[in-house]
Amino acid sequence: MKCFSNEKYFLADRIDLEVRTLENSSGGKWNVDLYLERIGMERPEKPDRAYLDRLVESHLIHIPFEALDLYTGRAEISQNLDVLFEKVVLNKRGGYCFELNKLFQFLLKSLGYDTYPCVCRVQRGEEASRGITHRGNIVRLEGSRFFCDVGFGSAISRGALELVPDVRQKTGTDVLWFEPYGEYWFDLFHLPQDLVNEDGRITRGQAMRELRICIAEAEEQDYEIFNAITSGPNAVFRKMLMVGRMTEDGTMSINADKIFSRVTGNRKIHRQLKDDAELWRVLEENFGIVL
Repeated sequence: MKCFSNEKYFLADRIDLEVRTLENSSGGKWNVDLYLERIGMERPEKPDRAYLDRLVESHLIHIPFEALDLYTGRAEISQNLDVLFEKVVLNKRGGYCFELNKLFQFLLKSLGYDTYPCVCRVQRGEEASRGITHRGNIVRLEGSRFFCDVGFGSAISRGALELVPDVRQKTGTDVLWFEPYGEYWFDLFHLPQDLVNEDGRITRGQAMRELRICIAEAEEQDYEIFNAITSGPNAVFRKMLMVGRMTEDGTMSINADKIFSRVTGNRKIHRQLKDDAELWRVLEENFGIVL
């Protein structure tokens, strides 16, 4: 879809006004340069697709997915932007979707991207719709929409994904694509690469429906409710350990059974963590997390 010239200038003026408003109203903690330093990035010459892909990947590499505050009973999950910035950027922690994708959307806007949050259903192979428990981001860019997610428990895309149906998109070693679901939803399918295990066995990648994404714009107050439910007394994150991040050449994770796994290229190794002392050591050495 192409814009008439007056529409294009109007959009540029609106984004510039949003950026200046965000920077002037975000309070004392928000600092774009500190955020970019946290993820090893520089300010863009222009907010284009190439920079967006790099931004998503660098965020996934430097900031892990984790809900350790809930798992340890240490703290509740706030939706206050200053609290999130202090936790993730200043204190070098990770977070889960309602934290990381909120921060990331604010960063995108501050850098000049036209973006809005979207609600998602975590399907994990299921065809019937599951409850809304996930926050993502959509970026309007170059006449198209792109899905950006830096807060999914098992990160599946190293860059932005164009929201077009039935087009295979390769990011890193995996292949992803969208299929329409009704008028305002898209299903995101993921085909991971084959993996060679330590004993030589090959785990074949199986295509799976990962997410059901709504392209309609959601409001911040919606996420206050979703976050309260997802982090509530019966939340899975209070009962189950889940930590993960991307690396330059693969992924690292710790699962509910306290098994530490690392994928490098197409090879996977893992080991059982023997006690909490080893768990905290692995968290610090491999994920940069110190509680």
